[in-house]
Amino acid sequence: MRARFFEFLDLARSSFWYLPTLMMAAGLSLFAITLLIDKSGVTGDLVATVFYSGGAENATSLLQTLTGAMVAIATVVFSTMMVVLTLATSQFGHRLIRSFMRDRANQAVLGVFLATFVFCLMVFHMVGNDADNQFVPGVSLTVGFVLAIFSTCTLIYFTHHMASLVAAPEVLEAVGQELDTAIERVYPAHNNDDEDRPRRTFEPVSRPFVEVRTQDAGYIQTIGVASLRDLARAHDCVIESVVTYGDHVLPGLVVARVHANEFDESWRAAISRQYVVGAERLADRDLIFAVNQVAEVGVRALSPALNNPYTALDCINRIGVSLADVLSRPLPDLAHVDDDGVPRFLLALPEFPCLLDAAFTPLRNYGSTSVQTMTQMLLVVEKLAELARRDVEQAALRRHANALVEAAQQGLNETIDRERITACHERAVAAIEKADETTPTTYEKRLSTP
Repeated sequence: MRARFFEFLDLARSSFWYLPTLMMAAGLSLFAITLLIDKSGVTGDLVATVFYSGGAENATSLLQTLTGAMVAIATVVFSTMMVVLTLATSQFGHRLIRSFMRDRANQAVLGVFLATFVFCLMVFHMVGNDADNQFVPGVSLTVGFVLAIFSTCTLIYFTHHMASLVAAPEVLEAVGQELDTAIERVYPAHNNDDEDRPRRTFEPVSRPFVEVRTQDAGYIQTIGVASLRDLARAHDCVIESVVTYGDHVLPGLVVARVHANEFDESWRAAISRQYVVGAERLADRDLIFAVNQVAEVGVRALSPALNNPYTALDCINRIGVSLADVLSRPLPDLAHVDDDGVPRFLLALPEFPCLLDAAFTPLRNYGSTSVQTMTQMLLVVEKLAELARRDVEQAALRRHANALVEAAQQGLNETIDRERITACHERAVAAIEKADETTPTTYEKRLSTP
């Protein structure tokens, strides 16, 4: 239940309506405060000199103008966003819609207009709301006028922001930051004290196990790791996850195995609830999907419809930045232990070789006829080789370097281009061999399950 609650909270924070709704609530709160000031009369003669001091009829006309303008501008803002989303989807892929919807600037601009509209609408309702039909909330009306001017300024900012938002570098950086955030959530943080800390793995569990199956179909969006660990400790068992973030499941498929001497059927529903299944993949903890989003920008740039290899080069470089971050971090623990150090929940996560495959394989397949693309990929492999400290990481880099030169030999027609790729391949392999000579021993701490 906790996993589903936090998943709903994350989805709400990243949705398009979350921030505008909060700002509309802030507009209502501001109206309550200004109306309280108007009715208390604490401003005295200050209203006549600083705030609005006209009659009820003029106040009604002004508020009608402000509310109508806010609705019209909010409609323009929303329509412009839909046009930009349509263009971005056709150029960068439908997977990036969520990234655009998460943009806080767009949400804030729409929220400003909606909050101003709600505020002016409430003030309009209070004009003449007395026995003599002469009550004019001067403070509230003046604040509404100031909000309208501020909303006009935000429209200028919105125009500039939307023009830059659809630029390829901005789109690439947005999805790149999502990838970096996912890496930070899944991989352990940088810590010099933990540099030599062995990785927590686990021995195969020899006790009998019971399979837990899901009744839903879709992608694994969230797994309640803490809840499953606590549940396993409470029942003195070990829960082994068969699936991980981003895996697609069908009704009736196994999602977990419970290794226990005794099993209660009530555990089955409690465990299944900790696997949140949805119709779409999320980049919050799904590293493969986050990598796919960045790679898709490059793949589409290499398509005949766009034919923009320079955007693909930027994409390759951005992927290299994120993969370098992965190489600099300790490997994630496969065994989640309780307070006594006993492994309770086992979950496999994608490591550097898998991320490298997800990033470079589609780019190599679609960019094999572009000498710039193949050269840049080999250059990134050469740079990553200097950071690779583990033999599996170096083997993955070597495998992709060989695949790149093989694809280039088949895809490039000119001899000079193939010779250039061969030279880049030799430098990349030399960097990998040099790193292999200084590779430290990889330590793993294998824990015994109860």
